[in-house]
Amino acid sequence: MGYDEFVLIVNVASVIILLVMALLLCLAARFKGESSYAAMIIVVSSVPVYIYNVCRSLELYEVAICFAPIAFSVNLTLMPLLWLLVQRGFNPYFRLTPLRLLHFLPTVLSLILFCVSVFSLPQSQRYDFMINENMGDDSWLGDVNYTMVLLQLIGYSYAIFRYLRRVKHFVRNHYSAAELQRKVWIPRFIALFAVMFVVVMVCYALWPRTDAWLLQLLTVIIMGYLLYAELAIALERYSNDTVMTTVAANAEAEFIATEVKPQPEADNGKEEMQKLEQYARQVEEYLRTSEVYVNPKLSLRDVSQATGITYNNISKAINATMNKNFFDLVNGFRIEKSKALLMSKKERGLTLETIAEMCGFNSRITFNNAFKKVIGVTTTEWLRLNRDKK
Repeated sequence: MGYDEFVLIVNVASVIILLVMALLLCLAARFKGESSYAAMIIVVSSVPVYIYNVCRSLELYEVAICFAPIAFSVNLTLMPLLWLLVQRGFNPYFRLTPLRLLHFLPTVLSLILFCVSVFSLPQSQRYDFMINENMGDDSWLGDVNYTMVLLQLIGYSYAIFRYLRRVKHFVRNHYSAAELQRKVWIPRFIALFAVMFVVVMVCYALWPRTDAWLLQLLTVIIMGYLLYAELAIALERYSNDTVMTTVAANAEAEFIATEVKPQPEADNGKEEMQKLEQYARQVEEYLRTSEVYVNPKLSLRDVSQATGITYNNISKAINATMNKNFFDLVNGFRIEKSKALLMSKKERGLTLETIAEMCGFNSRITFNNAFKKVIGVTTTEWLRLNRDKK
């Protein structure tokens, strides 16, 4: 088997394997959640490129010319999509706003640049471009694309890892062990991509011909890890197996440097649930009577110190008995307080910014998003509905 045949087989196999694993992953994740989005990111940013390579290898140039614009621009979507994935994973108020779409401006510019440069050529020269995409005057296209990808890789990698370091404090104070398990794969997934790019660049510098097959193999490995992580989470939902419990413990250890040892858990499941229910009632009572939730910097550790219950047990209690996390519980109290203030805001001359601050929110936007999430309607709609009832 020659080198060209090897490259063709790797690209064809990569396309098939990635599509199959992406489908399996989406099925395991029930077509929702960050893992499904991560699978789609891999497919969207890589499969069109591999199909383009396959068409060129088989000399299907009429088909290749159709995939060429996508293949020369879609690689610029990877890092912005990974950045948005991380934001969505750890920001409960994440929304895909028009401003965030500016992250894909380099992709659009690369697409336009390619179309203007290549489709302005005579048809015979377009096919020459398909045969040798770095020929003559057209080599600058690849150089521009490579430079943009490299700049994105450096800039977004720095931003992503800096964000993950900052978000650890929030995760430590608001997430339970079960929630950590559902999120821990995200930084590992990003780290795998970073390692992959380093390996690809080093190998390319040593032997440039590796660009036709190495990236494909590494992408399949990353998709395989993603599928494994999602299957482990799916198994945890239906099994209390010791191995899966260890996975959750490892997830917690990755985010949390435990400072207080958790209280001993009861061996009997019923007794343990009763204890968790007791913890949950105690925490609710403390929040209700003290109104400490109006502190925008309130953390799980603050409540732990005030109640004498370890933060790990508080997380478990809220998650097991209320099916929510600490963050959602606190916001529930804040929203309840905001209702009375909203009803009297006109008489008392209150603004939404003032109400948000009085209830413990950092901004009006955060307050509005939390209100709609908890109540199901906006503050304006809620006021109209309740004033009509008077």
